[in-house]
Amino acid sequence: MASRSHFLVPIFVAAALLTGCETATNTYDRMTTLWSKPLVYPCPDYRILKDAARLVAFKPGSGRDLLDINVESAIGDARLECLTFVDKETKKGHMEAQFAVAFGARRGPANTTRKATMPYFISVTDKKRNVLYRETFNATVNFQGNQSEVRFIGETVKLELPLSPDIKSTDYIIYTGFALNHEQLEYNRRNQR
Repeated sequence: MASRSHFLVPIFVAAALLTGCETATNTYDRMTTLWSKPLVYPCPDYRILKDAARLVAFKPGSGRDLLDINVESAIGDARLECLTFVDKETKKGHMEAQFAVAFGARRGPANTTRKATMPYFISVTDKKRNVLYRETFNATVNFQGNQSEVRFIGETVKLELPLSPDIKSTDYIIYTGFALNHEQLEYNRRNQR
């Protein structure tokens, strides 16, 4: 029995030393991360275009009465989260902006399918208002049971914004709104709330 316990002691000591090394390494890694603070830039501004913040879609045909509305929708706000990936020395890199639009939708009297699809766009401009990116997306809603109104967040869209000593994150502006046809745009302008 005595020889067995003498044999186990070196194993326990070795295990304790290895554990101590791992702890010291982990502590060193954490401290290194704290000392080398990453560059964090502010998110760019975003804007919801007033004339495109509302969508009234009528059923097919010429009727434009309240009873002819298929769906009415509005953009209430948006969510924006940003991560900065920039080299400390060169100040070059990019920002990953995750952008999601918040919608409200109301089922109109002409909606018999209890479903609706609303096209909307996301656009990015530089500080001179040049359009660098624009894409159209579809927000789809299902009205469950006797539900006539819903609020929901659209898909999260990842935008990669280049950064450099001359280009800051605040030089960009993100725009959103419904992708309206001419008739829908004129309807909004005539019926401003």
